[in-house]
Amino acid sequence: MKQYSKLAIIILLFASCSQQDATLTDFESENIETSTTQISKEDETAILSETTTTIEIEQIDKFQDNLFVINKEKSTASYLAPKDFLNTNFEIVKGSTNQINGGFELSLNECEQADSCLYIKNLLISVDLSTLKSGSSIRDGAIKNNWLESKLFPSAIYKIDEIVLPNNNFDSKIDETVVGILTIRNIEVSIPFSITAYMQDDQIYISGITEVDTTWFGFDAPTKFNAWEVLNPIGIEIDFVAEKSDS
Repeated sequence: MKQYSKLAIIILLFASCSQQDATLTDFESENIETSTTQISKEDETAILSETTTTIEIEQIDKFQDNLFVINKEKSTASYLAPKDFLNTNFEIVKGSTNQINGGFELSLNECEQADSCLYIKNLLISVDLSTLKSGSSIRDGAIKNNWLESKLFPSAIYKIDEIVLPNNNFDSKIDETVVGILTIRNIEVSIPFSITAYMQDDQIYISGITEVDTTWFGFDAPTKFNAWEVLNPIGIEIDFVAEKSDS
């Protein structure tokens, strides 16, 4: 009888320990799941805060004929070329450079067309096409020596003599389309750019995009027989910072 009693006590102790272990395991699992959920929410918040940029619109005082010069260290110009691989795969090839020079004169004043107007004069921006980098030295070399021939025609020049842009009550930000003359390979074409620009601390931040057809500038889009072809139109993307000059 004593042996049966001892055996019963051992079984009860074992069952109790098993229940405690199961309860502890469930508790730890709940903690792990809760912790994972909390981390995911924090990461999501961090990602959203990194990808969301808020531009605060301010009213600024009027000014006259201020010269702004492109800061090449803070600016880029890029092409976006759709590349089709035998109708089975598709990608956008991007090449960029920061070898950008130029500037423009800017005034903000009252006008008849709106509460206020931006007056842009003598805009001249030059990009060195021979310095475009796409991550492929073979492609960059072919663009320089064969297709675009930027070794012979290194400059892309965008020019606007004068343009007036209506502005809402001296706002520091505009969304507009500007039209200027783009010169590539000594061929001039009138090209519109959709731009967003805002002023902050004597700096103007400009982003813009347009599309061009390579045949407008005297060359066909690159292609390799039975392998791939680049499709027109080609996107042009700019991201400039222009700083007020003291001169």
